[in-house]
Amino acid sequence: MLQRFYGLVYLSAVLLFVTLTGTQAECPVQLNPQRAVVRYGDSVAVNCSASVPHKGMGWEASEGAVTMTRDSLITWRVSNLIEWDIQPYCYINHEEQCQVELPVTIYKTPDSVSISIVNHRGPMIEGKQYELQCDVHDVAPVQNLTVKWYKGQTLLNQTTFTEDSKTPVNETTTLLIRPDRADDGAQYRCEAELELGAEGPQPPPKETSDLLNITVLRAPSHYLQSVSLLLIFFVFSFSKISNKCTFITADFRVCKSSSSETPDSVSIIIVNHRGPMIEGKQYELQCDVHDVAPVQNLTVKWYKGQTLLNQTTFTEDSKTPVNETTTLLIRPDRADDGAQYRCEAELELGAEGPQPPPKETSDLLNITVYCK
Repeated sequence: MLQRFYGLVYLSAVLLFVTLTGTQAECPVQLNPQRAVVRYGDSVAVNCSASVPHKGMGWEASEGAVTMTRDSLITWRVSNLIEWDIQPYCYINHEEQCQVELPVTIYKTPDSVSISIVNHRGPMIEGKQYELQCDVHDVAPVQNLTVKWYKGQTLLNQTTFTEDSKTPVNETTTLLIRPDRADDGAQYRCEAELELGAEGPQPPPKETSDLLNITVLRAPSHYLQSVSLLLIFFVFSFSKISNKCTFITADFRVCKSSSSETPDSVSIIIVNHRGPMIEGKQYELQCDVHDVAPVQNLTVKWYKGQTLLNQTTFTEDSKTPVNETTTLLIRPDRADDGAQYRCEAELELGAEGPQPPPKETSDLLNITVYCK
């Protein structure tokens, strides 16, 4: 009988503890909105309201903190949100102090999205396999990123990412294709889309690469291959005199002729660095030029605003398109805060070439500089 009595006492104590714990777990404040999705550098404002009388409430945060007040509605506000790992919370002194954290997602659309063919230049041969590559530079948060591949208006594939990172990263995805003759003239592109949920911008923000136009040649028979080789040898011998790079198909059609090719894409990034720069520190900028010919006529120019900072020429002798990378070292000071850098690929083809010389320019790279 006594054992049964103690059992009932123990059970009652457990139920009382569970009831009290459940009550204390509910903090009597409401956030509006309950989750913040903010573009990097934009403003944000979130209200915290109390549903009970209290002895004081406030916001705790590394930016926009609100000191304790007897008001029942207080607002956490930041005009220029650039702290990737910010964790604000609203607290209240009721029967005891409790707090509710505000989930914050800071997003940044890519600086550039580019598409290229891996280790291949010129026309494709039907039935052979090729690898396309999509480069997405400086995007956050990567766990909300989807890279989509299109041929024309048809979605071919898409990739999501499992890594958890709040700060911007670079990502590369690939797509294997095996074109047939019906794909001659097809246009491929890749698209980087940030799916940020109901609280995020609608429709979801996205950046798209330039179009990649492909030329597909019929696979030649062994006999035609031999004849084609002789014709190609003749054409390339003649091209030394006429200064043309003409491609001949196996059934003797002329499918493309060109003496030069402007880049598929020109992109600029900061090497091994994300976010604001610190004045006086040295940083390396990188310019990637994809699929340009002839490289011996290429000049890559670096600009800050309208000021030419540096330029690079190339000594290698190649008639077919190549990829090139150049770098620029900078040491910004506080006057460079908000400066815009870009790189430009220009083909100087002489008096007989197009005037002005054809050129492709990267997107603008905006930098933020913090004082020491």
